[in-house]
Amino acid sequence: MIHNLGSRPGASGHAPNCWPPSQPARPPSATWKFTIMRLAQLLLALSTAHAVVVTPIGPFCPFRSQACALGGNLDGDFQQLTAASPQFVMEMSRMQLDMQMGKEPDRGKMAELAKQLDASHRQWETLLAKMRLSPDFQSGEYFKMTSAHMEEQGQSLDELGLMVRWQCDSMAAFAEGKMPPMPPPGIDLMKLQQQAESGAGQQAAMSSMLSPPSVTAMPFDAALFESDVVRAEYEKLSRDHAALITMGEGFGSFDPLGKCAYVDAVEAIEERWDVFYGRATLMGSISSEFKAQTDAYLQAINLDVDGFRALLKKAHDKIRADAEAERLG
Repeated sequence: MIHNLGSRPGASGHAPNCWPPSQPARPPSATWKFTIMRLAQLLLALSTAHAVVVTPIGPFCPFRSQACALGGNLDGDFQQLTAASPQFVMEMSRMQLDMQMGKEPDRGKMAELAKQLDASHRQWETLLAKMRLSPDFQSGEYFKMTSAHMEEQGQSLDELGLMVRWQCDSMAAFAEGKMPPMPPPGIDLMKLQQQAESGAGQQAAMSSMLSPPSVTAMPFDAALFESDVVRAEYEKLSRDHAALITMGEGFGSFDPLGKCAYVDAVEAIEERWDVFYGRATLMGSISSEFKAQTDAYLQAINLDVDGFRALLKKAHDKIRADAEAERLG
């Protein structure tokens, strides 16, 4: 016998308000709160199951700390480093092509490129040190993402530095007609050879990884904010996020538990953005120009949206691990 669960009779013959009878009915206000919570969870699941657009998190965050502000010291270093990369990569590629065709490279040109690579590498290492030692959370987040990205490629930042240094010295030795130096101790020779062949390209990719993306397009169509409710939610989320970034300028002075709590707060903001962007995506309100610009940045660092989010999660896990090591030490 099949019963209608909405009107199944009880022992007294009267139809209870809900089934099963042992579960009390929620008051209307609680029911609405529960429904809204479930909808938010569903939007979060839909937006993160297979993300199609990046949200304002990590390097895409439009709110900058003083250390990472546009026009600041780190931003100037970013711009100088990335500006020289395309031309250098093109010159290195041309020289490698000549060598593959049996042509001996011009020694004067080789000496010039060796100097350029050396200057770029020194600037790159200085930038890494600034971010690693900065008390600012956003700076440290950039550094941890770069470190995690290198580890995914089977290298560490220290190994990359040794390989690029060896390449500089080898190029300079060739230009002077000298024997190349011995490879650094403890470095895999096969990996070293691969780095010698493509080191400029890898460092250019790392430069792109370090540099915050240049995204000028607004993420949403203007029609999305015709709703006062949506606009108010967006403004509150933006204020909360900006305040959190400002608080993170003193991240280095937090105690270990405070650091972990701060990372939790950052990820809570990220989840709120996921829900907001998920709703905008379902409404078709994501700007195509914004998606094109963000996709271009991800392509430059050889990642898709899901890979970027996973990389940011690894960076946060590294920050938590550092805090835990500090607490235990």
